[in-house]
Order: sequence, then structure tokens, then C-alpha cells
Amino acid sequence: MNLTNHVMLLAAALAAVLGAQSAIAADEDSGKRLAQQHCSPCHVVEPGSRRELANSPPFETIARKFGSAPESIAFAILSPHPRMNLAPSRRDAQDIAAYIATLAK
Repeated sequence: MNLTNHVMLLAAALAAVLGAQSAIAADEDSGKRLAQQHCSPCHVVEPGSRRELANSPPFETIARKFGSAPESIAFAILSPHPRMNLAPSRRDAQDIAAYIATLAK
């Protein structure tokens, strides 16, 4: 295989990987809906809301601390929470994390 074929093969592989990543990008709107349904009993999900438990940080606080690393937020969501009424899929956790990341200021 010559250099041109290697370059073309590498370009095709890169295009496939980038295409797959955009196809599975996290959905902030879905994350917001999931958070409103499942997280709001304990957390302040939207700025200005006032329903939260004393030991459950508002999403804005989480976003300020971890907003630049939504994968860390998703990992935390997948870890069991004490009173959490959700057993999220990886996709749901990524969507919720994407929504939280939008709240970073």
C-alpha cells in the first residue's frame, strides 16, 4: 500500500469517527426535560427555582464547578444517588450533563 492509499484510508476512518460522534452528540433539550422530570424533586434544575433539599446542590453550582467537563457530570449521574428516582441510561446521563453544562457562567 502506497502513501496515498494510507492517507485516503486514514481520512476515511477519521470521517467515520467524526460522523459517529456528531450522530451521538448529547441533546441539551432532552437533558433539560429529563432533569425537570427526575431531578427537580431534590435539585434546583433551572435558575430561579427554589425547590431543593439542603444537601442537593443546584444545577448552576454543579455547572460552575464541572461545566467544562460534562463527561464528569455524566459519570456522577450514573453513580447511584441516595433518593434518586432515576436509573438513567448512559445517553440520558449525557443529555442531562449537556444541559447542566449550559448553565455554567
